[in-house]
Order: sequence, then C-alpha cells, then structure tokens
Amino acid sequence: MKITEIEAIPIKYPLKETVHWAQGPITERRMVLVKVKTDENIEGIGEAAIFGGPNITTKTIIEKELSKYVVGENPMFSERIWEKMYMGTMQHGRRGLVICGMSGIDIAIWDLIGKIKETPLYQLLGGFKNKVKAYASAGFYTDNVNDIEILSKEMESFVREKNFTAVKMKLGRDPESKDEVFNQYKAVSRSSLELDFKRVKAVREAIGEKTDLLVDPNNAWNVKTTIKMVNRLEDQHLYFIEEPIPTDDKEGLKIINSRIDIPVAGCETAYTQYEFKELIKNRCVDIVQPGVTWTGGITEARKIAIMASAHHMLCIPHSYNSAIDLAAAIHLTCSIPNSEYVEYDQTDGNALTMNLIKNPFDIDKEGFVKPSDKPGLGIELNDRFIEKYIEDV
Repeated sequence: MKITEIEAIPIKYPLKETVHWAQGPITERRMVLVKVKTDENIEGIGEAAIFGGPNITTKTIIEKELSKYVVGENPMFSERIWEKMYMGTMQHGRRGLVICGMSGIDIAIWDLIGKIKETPLYQLLGGFKNKVKAYASAGFYTDNVNDIEILSKEMESFVREKNFTAVKMKLGRDPESKDEVFNQYKAVSRSSLELDFKRVKAVREAIGEKTDLLVDPNNAWNVKTTIKMVNRLEDQHLYFIEEPIPTDDKEGLKIINSRIDIPVAGCETAYTQYEFKELIKNRCVDIVQPGVTWTGGITEARKIAIMASAHHMLCIPHSYNSAIDLAAAIHLTCSIPNSEYVEYDQTDGNALTMNLIKNPFDIDKEGFVKPSDKPGLGIELNDRFIEKYIEDV
C-alpha cells in the first residue's frame, strides 16, 4: 500500500456571539481538515492546528511542501514519514506552522494504520484503559454586563446537566488594555485582577467543592502576577493553572512552579519532544499538555507523554478545536498510564466538535468519555456540515 495524495480542507465557522480571551476577541472558529489517501482506497483523516494564522498558509505547507515527503510512502512506516518531514523542513521548520502541518498528516496516517489493522487507535498504541474523565473547556469573557452571572450559570450547567467533574475557565483579560497582543509587557491592571478574582469565586460557588476547577490565563501574566493571584486564590482549591506566562519564558515558569502549591500545566503552545524536554527536565510544569494537532501529531505526542511518565508527571493533552482533535486526544490518553483528564471544548463554537462528525462523543453519568471502538480514530465525517463551512481560500 502507498500514499497517493494529501488534501488539506480549510473550514471556518462563525460564532453567534463574540467572546474574549486574554489575547483578544474571538469571532469565528477555524480548522484545517487533512485527508491522506492511498492506492487501495483507504483514507485517513487528521487535523492541523491553525491558531493565529490564516488557513491558506497551513493548506499550502501541507499540499505544496510536506506532501512531497509523504506521497509514495507506505503508511505503516509512520516514524519514517515523520522524520522525513521533520528533517526535510528543518531549516525553516522545527516549530510553528510546519509542525502544525506535520501534525495533521501524522494524525491522518495513524487513522489509516488503525483502519488497515482494523483496530481502534488507543489499542494500537498500547491500550491502558477504555475511558477517561473529561473536563469542560469554556469560561470565556463576554461583553454582557451580567458576564459573571452568565459564566457561573454556564459552568454550573456543565456539572449539573452534562455530568462533567471538572471545568476550565479563562483568566487574564485586561479590559483596560487597548492592545491585547502586548499585554505580556505591561503591568496588569488592578481592576483586571479583581475581576478575575470575582470570576473564580463565583464559579467555585456555582460548581461546588467536589468539582475540579482549572484556570487558564493564556500566557497573559508575568511571574509575580501569577504568584500573587494563585496565593490569593488559595482557598478556591484550583486543580491547576495553565500557561500563566509566555511559554518562551522557561525560567519564569520554573520560578512559578517552585513557589506555588497548585500544579502548573503546560504547554499547549510548545512544539515537539525537544521543547517539552526543556519543560519537563527543568520542572517548569507539573502537568504536561501536548496539543496533538500542533506538537507533531500522535507520533510526537506519545513520546512526550512517555517522557512525562518517566518523570512521574501527568499528561493531559490540549484538545481544543474540532472532533478530530478531540478523538486523537482521547485515544492518546487512553493509551497511557499517566493521564487523568482530557479537554472537551464546550464553547458556543463547538459545532466543530459536535457537528463535524456523525458520531460525537458523549459524557457518561460519571463524567467519562470513551474512544470509539471502530478502527483508527473511529469517527465519521459529516460531509454536509463540511461543505457548508469550507472556507474559500
């Protein structure tokens, strides 16, 4: 069997209402769907992360550059294909856009391997369990004057109505700032920190003491702000704080992690085993969060998870975009011993999670989600949804 073609399909889904995170407004959700086709008419599907860039750049990298390292190869040689792509692009790759493109191809190849072997991906990767707890990922800022009340009700509904045992909310937005991109270089306003303090307290009260509460400032703070806020929130019993400062500040992360009592999680914005080696070896984080769609795919994310296990660290993959990303993360977490949760996007824009495929993932009464027992990722694309939201690039 040989790979004959790679197709990258850009998709854009407009949100009904603008929401905000620490780095600015969000008006739409986008993704790049990747299809890897073979001469035996077996097709694998994957997703390449495009956060922060136009879909056309990722589509171009995949179809015009990375494909030349993949077409003609046997999909069973996933390690060989990954190294060909990585070494072939090393002079302008190794991070960012190229690795994101590689991730989409790699996930699709693993989906192919599972279909060829007629085996679910989590079992193909080793298999440790057949379900994992999911946390509801949402809690963005809105422009509504009743934002905190809306946030509290939203988070409560995830617990009371959808059976989640953990929720994650956003922190770090500074409404007084006119340029969110440069927030990391400025002192965070007192009113911003006070707002975040009130948001966390309101959510904790709404979800109760038994529910795990996770917070994510999305790289918006500095070292002292993070330590100050975590100490102030000590009685809110946070499960972890995710990426409080820019990922490039490894020394800052190490300082934070040595001075606060709750775990530091990260970093979804880190690439490949080589950057995660720094984070793990230097104890910059306690919980490792490789994003399967942008750290190098299944091939690389599994190596990162194993590295974390060797250092007695949890691996809770970032999985925030579409059902493909989620499926890959569920299979990965169910194949390793050092996992406790998987991230499950619950924002208004999660049509990419719920409508992109015909068999979306359900949460059971105990808060667990199961990987499909069908071959590969085990998901079936909703072609009508895809056709409606394909982006013309």
